[in-house]
Amino acid sequence: MSETVEPAAGTESRAPAAGREGRILAVIDMGASAIRLVVAEAAPDGTLRIMEEASRGVLLGKDTFTDGRIKAPTMQATVRVLKGFKRIMEGYGVVHCRAAATSAVREASNRDSFLDRVRLRTGIEVEVIDGPEENRLTYLAVREVLGGHDMLRNGNTLLVEIGGGSADISFLRAGEPVFSGTYALGSIRMRQSLASWRGNHDRRVLLLRRHIHNVVEDIKREMPLREATHFIALGGDVRFAASRLASPGETESGARLHFLKEPDFLALCDQLAGETVDDLVEHFRLPPADAETLVPALLAYNELLLATSAEEVTVPDASLRAGMLIDLALGEDARRREDFSRQVLASARALGEKYRYDALHAENVARMAVRLFEELRSEHGLEERDRLLLEVAALLHDVGLYINRRAHHKHSQYILSVSDIFGLSREDMDVVANVARYHRRAMPQKSHLAYMALDRDTRVRVGKLAAMLRIANALDADHLRKVRDLALVREEDEWILEVDGAGDLTMERLATLARSDLLTEVFGQKVLFRESARP
Repeated sequence: MSETVEPAAGTESRAPAAGREGRILAVIDMGASAIRLVVAEAAPDGTLRIMEEASRGVLLGKDTFTDGRIKAPTMQATVRVLKGFKRIMEGYGVVHCRAAATSAVREASNRDSFLDRVRLRTGIEVEVIDGPEENRLTYLAVREVLGGHDMLRNGNTLLVEIGGGSADISFLRAGEPVFSGTYALGSIRMRQSLASWRGNHDRRVLLLRRHIHNVVEDIKREMPLREATHFIALGGDVRFAASRLASPGETESGARLHFLKEPDFLALCDQLAGETVDDLVEHFRLPPADAETLVPALLAYNELLLATSAEEVTVPDASLRAGMLIDLALGEDARRREDFSRQVLASARALGEKYRYDALHAENVARMAVRLFEELRSEHGLEERDRLLLEVAALLHDVGLYINRRAHHKHSQYILSVSDIFGLSREDMDVVANVARYHRRAMPQKSHLAYMALDRDTRVRVGKLAAMLRIANALDADHLRKVRDLALVREEDEWILEVDGAGDLTMERLATLARSDLLTEVFGQKVLFRESARP
């Protein structure tokens, strides 16, 4: 539903101190049915104070999901709205703004032209974010509101937001996201798919239910929905349902919270599904755009709730915009990087479990790969993000064995290229998939299409990371975890890999020398193997 962001103006949210006094921040969310602005002050103690909110209805999704492109009138309306938002931001002296567009812009065939037009006419750079980033930002907002609540400490939780273009779904274990995905359950998308169908209202609702049921059956194959004992729902449509069923409570931080009993929520969904759009407008005084999305969204929440073991629906005052604000206020401090890395690796391990990976071997290879990354830090010039991607690729390099032992490195690449890991973008997953592809056998070649589809700088990164993974995998060639540690000794014309291990390391020596080819090609140094003299 196209309503303003929560919490309401004047409320406060806690985030770790940002390090700069009195920063005025702004976020812009370009969704499928509306463009929204939030301006907030980030105080030195980490408090976020909402100063102003604005929302303007612009049906980006209606264009994209009907014709595949954003039309000229919609483009002009977007520019007018953003010009107005810019004047508001200038009035507050905003020092940092993040503008993000989701599925309606992401899927438009003319998105590049659209974004260029917006930039030239308004001066606002709009970032197109993908599903994993939406899930991460939404999770930040929910954790801020419910951080101390039992549902984020114990048990399994399904976190769902039905937007105009897609549904963002995360599965949490003890509050940590382990599965996440973006699915074609957007309310506007579903509405537009039935726009040309001329049947009566009841028949239209039946078709919607069937479509939603089929998508949820697919989601069940990717996430253990039945294991979820808590159900958290976000979005304007479910907030409307909550306003009809319950009075809001409050968390310890003062944030509003609704708890809806499953039978009451399901009954309300059935009741509203029997109403036409005109009926909803008349009975509930809803704007027509909100009335159009209400039933498709609630039917999706309904079906997902039934797939879980949850007995109630929790509706917090959290949103993508709130997550974006928290993200800006947090900055890139060490604690945040550690927290993010833990969430990414938890999700990677869950994916490995899904494909029955050898966890002990995977963990050992990941540990050796990270050690080699640190030993080569002065040589590779890579960033902390690359270290994390290497660790993920090392954990999952053998998932292709689930398909077939033969050429399993290629199967690993395919599986990772089509999988979601919480917090990692599609570009990140392309890097992970290619690094895993080269953990054995052939080095990167011009004939490898997935590798050549990367830009030049990314291909260089993949080469460096894959070179380290090949060595790390060789150090556990027989999966017996005999190598405990390593060090890189630099000599004039060669590098000596000094290995601290137990038992006979002949297999590891032979494998390391055989698989050091890529490292030699990338770094221009011959690699030798030597056992450590340490006891």
